[in-house]
Amino acid sequence: MVLFINVVTAWISVFLAVLLSIIYLLRILNKGQKKNIRIERLNKKLRNAHKPMGMAFVAFAGIHGLLSSGAILSFNFGTACLVMGILLGLSYALRKVLPGKFSWIKPHRYLTVILIVFLGLHLWEVGGIMGPKVFLTGVKSEIKTTVEKLYGTTTEVATTANVTAADSGSVEPASTITDTVVEKANLFLGDVDLQSGTYTGVADGYGPDLTVSVTVVDNQITAVSVVSHNERNVKYYGRAIDAVPEAIIAAQNPVVDTISGATYTSNGIMQAVLNALDQAVISGTLPSL
Repeated sequence: MVLFINVVTAWISVFLAVLLSIIYLLRILNKGQKKNIRIERLNKKLRNAHKPMGMAFVAFAGIHGLLSSGAILSFNFGTACLVMGILLGLSYALRKVLPGKFSWIKPHRYLTVILIVFLGLHLWEVGGIMGPKVFLTGVKSEIKTTVEKLYGTTTEVATTANVTAADSGSVEPASTITDTVVEKANLFLGDVDLQSGTYTGVADGYGPDLTVSVTVVDNQITAVSVVSHNERNVKYYGRAIDAVPEAIIAAQNPVVDTISGATYTSNGIMQAVLNALDQAVISGTLPSL
């Protein structure tokens, strides 16, 4: 559930930042003799909820930062957004200490502008907000991995069931008991035969056209490499490009654990490998993410 919480808190943080920052803009927009009643009512509701929304922004942004790949105390635009949120809260909290309204409201507005700038830079830094399709794919992959860690592979489940069946004198063979979620990911269990050769596969990671080269020898994956991609910010995708191909070769399975903080890239590499192996299939069916 780490990916789910991470992405949802990111969406909520961005939404709250927008709501917190438009109050002043709406007031300027609705300035003059002919005021729009709807805008005035909306602005009033936003002003009334400004304090709890600000506290919620700091809370959700903090959770998102703790679950992200970068250390929350390291310098990055995400952490800068969180710091700006805290400073905004302090400027509001100290309003009664500072003499005069404009001694705190102006810095408050300046900090809001800086927050929006940092938020835009952070979204650019990470390649934008994760879309629903990639988000669901990542969550499904995370659930699949969690199930395997909890219950083991299909082979382990079947072995345990065989012992239980033998002890109980059950007539029904325990081999019929399978974990379909895990079984889907177990490629090299004798169900798929692959033609030796080198194949190219393409899929979408965080960006489009993530291309891999996969070499198969004697029905084994001997080499996996990312030959080109359009991922953004090596701090996020770098570990996935290094670790996922190695994990695929070590596990002899194109479906492996995703790298925390680089789920898009991890899934993109695995899907590209599956697309490459699809060209090598002699018999059997490849799994899907």
